[in-house]
This record gives sequence, C-alpha cells and structure tokens, in this order.
Amino acid sequence: MKMPDYFHAIGASLGLAAMFVTAISTTSAATEALSAMSQPAGLHVQMQSELEPLAINQMHSWVIRVQDSQGDPVTDARISVDGGMPAHNHGLATSPQVTENLGEGRYRLEGVRFHMNGEWELRLQIESADVPYRAIFTLTL
Repeated sequence: MKMPDYFHAIGASLGLAAMFVTAISTTSAATEALSAMSQPAGLHVQMQSELEPLAINQMHSWVIRVQDSQGDPVTDARISVDGGMPAHNHGLATSPQVTENLGEGRYRLEGVRFHMNGEWELRLQIESADVPYRAIFTLTL
C-alpha cells in the first residue's frame, strides 16, 4: 500500500525533531552537574564530567561530590562504579575507577567512555561509615 506524501513529510519532521532533542540532551548532560539522592536516603551525590562537551569514544574523567544529609562533605567514602545502556542490555565498554580522593567530599572517577549515542546509566556503590549506599545517574548522549 502506497503511503500519501504527507505521511513521508511527517516522518521526516519527526526524525529532525528527534535529532534536535538528542543534541539538547547531550549539551545539558555535559555542562551541568548530575545530582541524585542515595538509596537508602542519607547522601546527596553529584557528578560533573571534566570533558565538555561529552563525546562518543573519548576517555574522560568525572568529579564525584558526596555530602551527608546536613550538606557536610563525606570524606571517607569508598566508591565503585558500573553502568551501561539498559535499553541495549549491555554494560560500559570500560571499567571506570575512583582513583583519587580530592578532599572535601570530592573524588575523581577515571576511565569513562561512552561508545554510542543513547541513554546511559552510571551506578555508584558508596560505602561510608560501614553503611552501603547506591546512587544512579541517567544521561542521554
């Protein structure tokens, strides 16, 4: 069955709109800190990429900031990271590691590389004062 020409025009317009939204998401994810509350509650966690704008297939680092519920820095955190693309059912292409305690509740995460456009999750497991927490960050490239 042949589709009328206006269906093709609508499809092309939707495709352009989808590309525009993706470009906006990429920009905002790269320039703003991502924030999350931990589960269980108790920690406020922020992440900021040191690469702006974020780029596909480029290794980069993030700074993670961890604060308690009063806003005081958590200086004794042990942090591990995993993640991936839930929609594609695969993990990260690299094994990011927290390599440095920068002081004042800040930690450097190195070895992050996103190898394709789409929605990504970075999942942090944080242990502080022998209490396990987790925080999940979602970003779209």
